[in-house]
Amino acid sequence: MKNNVFKKIFLAISMVSLSILLTATSIMGVTFLRNYSLSGSYMHREKKIIEPDFYKSSVFEINIVRSLVHNIEGTAKTPSEDEIDYYIKENTSTDWVEYTDKDGVIKNKEQIIVPSKEEAIKVIENNIKSYKEELKNNFGEVKYIVKNNKDNLVYSNTEYKTLEDFKKNINEEVNIAIEKNQYGSSYTKEIEGKVYKNNSEVNNMLRSENIQMYISIPKKINSIGALNDSIEEYNTAINNIQTFAIIASVSLVVFLLSTILYKLIKEEAIKKNGMLFKLINKIPLEIWTIGIGFVTLVGLEGLTSYEYGYRFDFDIVFGFACILINLIALYLIIKIFKSYENKADFFKHTVAYKVYKSLKNIITNLLVSSKKMPLINNIILVSVLISGGSLFIGLVITVMFGLGYIGVVSPIFIAIPALTYYIVSKLDYLTEIMEGAKQIKEGDLHYKIDVKGYNHFTQLAEDINNIGEGLEKSIDKQLRSERMRSELITNVSHDLKTPLTSIINYVELIKKEENIQPEYIKDYVSVLDTKSKRLKILIEDLFEASKASSGNIDLNMEKIEITQLLEQSIGELEEKLSEANLDLKINTPNEKIYAYADGRRMYRVFENLLSNIAKYSLQNTRVYIDLIQEDSNIKLTMKNISSYELNFDASEMTERFKRADESRNTEGSGLGLAIAKDLVELQNGKFNIDIDGDLFKVSLEFKKIEK
Repeated sequence: MKNNVFKKIFLAISMVSLSILLTATSIMGVTFLRNYSLSGSYMHREKKIIEPDFYKSSVFEINIVRSLVHNIEGTAKTPSEDEIDYYIKENTSTDWVEYTDKDGVIKNKEQIIVPSKEEAIKVIENNIKSYKEELKNNFGEVKYIVKNNKDNLVYSNTEYKTLEDFKKNINEEVNIAIEKNQYGSSYTKEIEGKVYKNNSEVNNMLRSENIQMYISIPKKINSIGALNDSIEEYNTAINNIQTFAIIASVSLVVFLLSTILYKLIKEEAIKKNGMLFKLINKIPLEIWTIGIGFVTLVGLEGLTSYEYGYRFDFDIVFGFACILINLIALYLIIKIFKSYENKADFFKHTVAYKVYKSLKNIITNLLVSSKKMPLINNIILVSVLISGGSLFIGLVITVMFGLGYIGVVSPIFIAIPALTYYIVSKLDYLTEIMEGAKQIKEGDLHYKIDVKGYNHFTQLAEDINNIGEGLEKSIDKQLRSERMRSELITNVSHDLKTPLTSIINYVELIKKEENIQPEYIKDYVSVLDTKSKRLKILIEDLFEASKASSGNIDLNMEKIEITQLLEQSIGELEEKLSEANLDLKINTPNEKIYAYADGRRMYRVFENLLSNIAKYSLQNTRVYIDLIQEDSNIKLTMKNISSYELNFDASEMTERFKRADESRNTEGSGLGLAIAKDLVELQNGKFNIDIDGDLFKVSLEFKKIEK
């Protein structure tokens, strides 16, 4: 817990120090970019990126020297003939004027407008006056003298009338000499005794062709004006850059130390299973991106809003706060990204990915739905044609009449796809309802259709679900009734066994008596013996049929050899089959065939089927018994010709007490096939009966197992 607190403290320190570092470097960068002339001027070999001396900087050359030279040159002139001619030439213009000809027709003609000489003199004198006022207001402490060699006139703001007197008596900390004549040009700057020369920039500063100019500037300017403002702003900018450079250096050291200490503590600052982390993880990446972008723009606005970067005020504090907020946001995004084992899952929480998945699901659902219901294909086709047509018409209208008319068809282009998707989604739900109804129809009564929305389809789905529930209840009720009947039969059969056993035993005792009088009593006893034994068989069959149909029977499932069991069953019933004069045609494979079944119950199945053949086959006919293998199954078929007309459905043969001899003159309970069918199905087999005229065919099918 203590380590976690320290980790958070070091994290906070590193965030704040990095924010200060970025704020300081941003301010230095903005200040330098806005004041690109903070570097040394082209005249100095030791040119520095940031020049601390204002008079050696580019801002002095560009903003001050050029302005001084331009204004001083402007004072070094008089309204001479050349100046007047130059002004008239530059300001002569043409214009169209109306006039009426001799026929009274109004026409236009070109007229040349030439300024008058008086106008030219007045303008030139006003310009000279403006230059002098500009020098006085902005460069009041600067002393200068200029000689126009063409007119041999000297102009100065001092009492000196010659260049030599000016240079001899005026010598401030910064002295500038500029000369231009037919032989060339020169530009010399002297700062505290050091001389710097450059001749390439003179043509850019002077318009006159033959002129000499000397300028003397004191190191310290006290008067208010452009020169003083430039010096103060320049020095403030330099001081700010130096101050923020120190702040940036200290912040960098603090940031590195706090980051190292943060890394050394292994405990997590923000727990992955914590409430804060879970809450942050729910924010989509787009929200983070938009937020960071917005805060960045606001922060840049704050950092760049102050004039020339010379003010350290609320704007800088605001910029620092924006940088800190962005750093915290980036830290949280990185933590969230690292928390995913599969890094691709990070992007699955984005709005873009969710929109992509939604569109993909919509398209997939449309394709799936179109396969289930062909009508959907037609609806989609019509929608595409209408939307495409409206788009084409919209483009034609836009080309012909302008963008303002696109609104006429744009609603159609948007509404048709939306309406199509709505209709298709409803039809898709209808398809689900139809599939659910089919599942219930095929016997899956537990199947439930998803109930969606609240409309007619919803009501239909609920009604079908209710039908399934009703059928399930009805079948459960029927099964309970059937189970009760089976239990009743079982119980009654069990209760009948005891008295019947007593009857049979007493009949046996009577039969052992030697002197039974009168003699016909023996016939009665014989009939009683026969009928009681038949009743015993009937009760046993009924008891077993009831247990088999209800599934209330114990099975000893094991690996048995079917061929051997079949041959054993035929052998034991051979006498009965011979008495019926039946010719058995048995077809079994040479190799042994195994199935997973109860041997005793399978023997009872074979016994019932063979007994049925012996009782109901037409005498002197053939019986076909085939045991074959089909892939992974074993199939046993028994075919015989019935001695009775089979004028009923094959499915009725497995009903209880159903007999081919409807007159019921033959022996039998009518339960043999029902018992056989139930026993086969209890052992996971298939039992089937086919009737073709008088041909009676029984088929049994089991899964084959390997030896």
